[in-house]
Amino acid sequence: MTSARLLDDLLTDSVAPNRLRDVGWLREYLAAGSPAGDPIVLSLGEPWGGVPDGLLAALRDVPGHAHGYQMSMYGLPRLRRSLRDYVARTQGLPSDGRWELAVGWTGTRSAMCDFARHLAGAGHRPGGTVLVLGPSWDYAGVFAPYGYRVEHLDCLGADGFAVDEAAIRAWRPADGGDVAVVVVNAQHNPSGHDLAPGVCRALLELALDASAAILVDDAYFGVSDASPPTSASALLHELLGEADPPAPWLAVRSLGKQFHCNGWALGAVLAEPAFLDEFVNVTRTHHTYNHGVLLQWAMADWLADTGGVEAFLRAEREACRAKREYVVGRLRAAGVPDRRIVTGPAAPYLSFPVPEGDHGHARRCVLEAGVVLSEMWPLARVAERDDSGYLRLFLGPERAVLAEALDRLDGAGLTTSG
Repeated sequence: MTSARLLDDLLTDSVAPNRLRDVGWLREYLAAGSPAGDPIVLSLGEPWGGVPDGLLAALRDVPGHAHGYQMSMYGLPRLRRSLRDYVARTQGLPSDGRWELAVGWTGTRSAMCDFARHLAGAGHRPGGTVLVLGPSWDYAGVFAPYGYRVEHLDCLGADGFAVDEAAIRAWRPADGGDVAVVVVNAQHNPSGHDLAPGVCRALLELALDASAAILVDDAYFGVSDASPPTSASALLHELLGEADPPAPWLAVRSLGKQFHCNGWALGAVLAEPAFLDEFVNVTRTHHTYNHGVLLQWAMADWLADTGGVEAFLRAEREACRAKREYVVGRLRAAGVPDRRIVTGPAAPYLSFPVPEGDHGHARRCVLEAGVVLSEMWPLARVAERDDSGYLRLFLGPERAVLAEALDRLDGAGLTTSG
């Protein structure tokens, strides 16, 4: 369960903490006295715990000067160097000097927004289309404010989530205009599927042929239990070879997701060297300078413990695999067909269908069972329709917590075959 103390720390104030519908329902449930028990919040990819002991120990040992200003806009040099080696090794990137890495210090979403702002400011395909495989994370919230039109190639059908490589190659913008950006999210959120190399290659080739910018979202690469996970960044470099990219590309990777420290907002930002230099020294400094040295110092120490990092991630992946199998089994027992259960090894999520036309199902899960789930589509997308037809569940908590959540949903008649 999500403890009352934690929720009090996160939510209790004289103002509404945010405008999210599920948070409003959660506050309504708490105000009613939590009739089904302490809430179980499974709507966010956030466990509020589980940070590696070694990382916490490193944080306690940072030197005093780490509380001061950061001088390098690329991030703390000792972290940047170790993170560059780590990303290159784990994602199979070439050592040819055609890419460079900076420490991201404001989260992957912020870096993506800066990329969109940079493209728009440079006059790249104004009003053009951004191609995204759907359901998707909220890329519309990143690109639409800068005048781009986000178009989803919907991969969710009656038989679950499936990507048609031929459909990607045949795709053209609905308005007949330019392709501005192609998003490649190989460790796919929310489906949890690790997209096949051929699918990622088709997306990248489409972008290169159209001289479109490329956003590689590798946020969950370090979480994926696929063997091996598809490295969209490596495929991009393979396709580029020695050629200059026809338009800018940017890749992002989260450290918070793989080490349960999302609040640190640390990650990696990769691009062609000249573009990255402009990006970190000009585009990103419009709103903030690189900061959080003490967090970057601790992360550098933690990454230096290669054995500890690998052991932690291995244990996390094994635990998530077991919880995924457990939840799938529970849903099968409740009569949900396998083809309607959307999950995979690449992200800690599982989605299941709601009854057709039941637009209040997510709200009922909160108010009747105290279980907070999210729509499979993000809020920006859901606002255009009554519902997504699926609810997404985060697999991060302990199995006992997931079991109670499913018990409550079953008891309230809220786990159905759709």
